[in-house]
Amino acid sequence: MGLRRLRYLASICLLIPVLGYSYLPAKTVIGVTQNPGWTNFTPPDEEFTVSVPGNPVARIHPVYNARDSSAEKLLAHREYGGYGSGLIFIIHSFKAEHPQKLSSNYPNFLQQGMDFERNLSIDGLDSTEVRRTVTSPRGTYTKRNVKFVTGKHLYLMTMATIEENSLAVDQFLSSIRWHRADNTSTPIQPPVETVTGAVFNPSELTQRALVVSKAEPFYTDDARAHKVTGTIILEAVFAEDGYVTNITVTRGLPHGLIESAIDAARSIRFFPAQKDGKPVSQRTMLEYNFNLY
Repeated sequence: MGLRRLRYLASICLLIPVLGYSYLPAKTVIGVTQNPGWTNFTPPDEEFTVSVPGNPVARIHPVYNARDSSAEKLLAHREYGGYGSGLIFIIHSFKAEHPQKLSSNYPNFLQQGMDFERNLSIDGLDSTEVRRTVTSPRGTYTKRNVKFVTGKHLYLMTMATIEENSLAVDQFLSSIRWHRADNTSTPIQPPVETVTGAVFNPSELTQRALVVSKAEPFYTDDARAHKVTGTIILEAVFAEDGYVTNITVTRGLPHGLIESAIDAARSIRFFPAQKDGKPVSQRTMLEYNFNLY
């Protein structure tokens, strides 16, 4: 083999680790990359660490289990979501003694309207990434889903970007690490309550905020016991940083339903509104209906 060919092969070998991951015929192996401006997030009682571009908002879901004693029992359901660098990320964490048995409960997460994109291997765990292009009157975005099963959890992750192909997706995925006993938990930061900059009405905008995920409020046990029904209306701001702020109550209901509605509002994930090509804050009204069935 000639010297020139040896140099050529050596240059290819040097390029592979620089890319951070390698494309294989059947599986994409995603390694670790450094993400300037992003921060590591290790929530308490979880088995993952991930680098995120924005402050995650945490939400605890009620746990409901089937009466069938043979079904796997769900021990906890938590949700983490945020926005930054053009990326919306949502992580659902389901804790169980045998999390693999929970996978069959969520087939639509990977199948409904989604197309296969690639097989992944991230820090020793395999998954399949699927994608879908979503078009609405407010705009178009690309959504990707992945699923991972660890020793104690089933993790369902959603990543959404305006760009069809965004480096932020691989930046997010490449930073995931599993089962690190030496990781220190990250305190969940309280959400930002208010923004002080300019806030625009929808009619003043070039493009309104594009909502990707609108969480529903939980019906509290106290409200159910008192058979409370009705509508809660909130005024809020879809801030330019991708978070819901400046929440005020226009119409409320008792027995914890206002707090539940505010919790749901903070979990809304959206791409910020645009005015003259720049992200801006938008006023909005949020309505939540509570009914007994």
